[in-house]
Amino acid sequence: MSAVDEVADAQRDVGRALDKARAGDDRELAAKVRELGEQFVRMLTGAMRMTRFHDTRNMAFEAPLKDLERSLAALRDLLGMVQVIMVEDQVYVNDQRLRLDDRVEADDNFAALWLRHEVGGLNLHATLTMEQWRRIVVAAMADAPPAHPRAALQALLEAAGLSALELLPVFRFRLKDEHKRLDQDVGAVMHRAAGVVDGLWAGLASGRAANPLPVRKMINEMVDLPAQSEEESIARSRFDKNTHALSRHSSQVAMLAVLIGREVGLPETTLADLGVTACYHDLGYATDEDGYAPPFSRHGSAAVRSLLAQRGFHEARIHRMLACLEHHRPFNAPGGSSLFGRIIHIADDFETLTRYRPGGPLMAPPTALARMYAARGTEYDPELLQLFVNRVGRYPPGSVLELEDGRWVLVLSGVRSPELFDQPLTEVVRMADGTEPFLPMPVDLAAEGSVRRVVE
Repeated sequence: MSAVDEVADAQRDVGRALDKARAGDDRELAAKVRELGEQFVRMLTGAMRMTRFHDTRNMAFEAPLKDLERSLAALRDLLGMVQVIMVEDQVYVNDQRLRLDDRVEADDNFAALWLRHEVGGLNLHATLTMEQWRRIVVAAMADAPPAHPRAALQALLEAAGLSALELLPVFRFRLKDEHKRLDQDVGAVMHRAAGVVDGLWAGLASGRAANPLPVRKMINEMVDLPAQSEEESIARSRFDKNTHALSRHSSQVAMLAVLIGREVGLPETTLADLGVTACYHDLGYATDEDGYAPPFSRHGSAAVRSLLAQRGFHEARIHRMLACLEHHRPFNAPGGSSLFGRIIHIADDFETLTRYRPGGPLMAPPTALARMYAARGTEYDPELLQLFVNRVGRYPPGSVLELEDGRWVLVLSGVRSPELFDQPLTEVVRMADGTEPFLPMPVDLAAEGSVRRVVE
């Protein structure tokens, strides 16, 4: 079977699955998840409280532990990985908000019992037996250590062979009057982004279902960055030598995709979906074919197989499947591509061409942009590519330029106005005598300096 036929078959499979499932819009399924989720949370809460009055070997524990085993098995049959998230006084199971008894004391409800260990959520990657639940409730109700309680509890569970229960950090909602943080440290955001993607790949490599929630939280931080910080993060991350290459590539492609999506005018919720989808575009390389990652020709279909193996369907997963299949598809290919696929194609190729390697990048950003622009209408969506060019300008963020006075500068901004298309904000990275500056030296090319040549 040719690669084209394989892609076509995979797309037809996705379409059939959509027609049959559509779990994101299935009210009956949502109601079932909510019903089983409420049973599960109530039983786990009750079993945890019972440890205060009964030894877990007491016969009184048999019924609730057996019910816990059954309810989790039922949830896993519906959903695959089961995720329980506690945000303030609200509890969600796989994004379905539960209706729990609000008469319980605030310091004794399900969320409060786990918050003692600085746990804000649970990922359940496998069905657990009664005996495993017995060990879990004992560990969860033990006194929490003063330092790193979540890590300590996770280590205790894993030592007991309970690695199928993954403890998540504390989550919170953004308050209605909470504005975007304009003072976020760009380097810290991108470092966390690469770390989250590292965790995503590690989980997939160990056979766990992909968990999009930490990725989405990280993407929300990216979306919250003001425009100039967004461009600066792209510039500085290009030279990051400490992060795993695949993680750095995925987080950079996500940032570039969000940048393009913002120029398209996508709302922030859709930008977040786009960013998460971009993080997954090379998911296939985290899968295994006889002990090795699949080759380039099959990494898209390998990603789709991995996503199809996870039970449950929703619109976001379909975006990810299509993007995995389409992010190398030419614009003029028969059948076309989704909007996310066309955006990620541009972001992925630009990052690949300009990525800094030990021997230097394949191309300087201005050269890569010119090459891609020559392929508009054939390889790339011409309107999306033009929006990208309009945003990053003649010298895209991450370009290193030599000025007429001999200094080298790193481009940190995109286009601030049409008149400044080739006059971005920069920072000196090498003095004319070849030394590095002791302190940051910003240079606005609209006010001083002229470009002699592109270095890299």
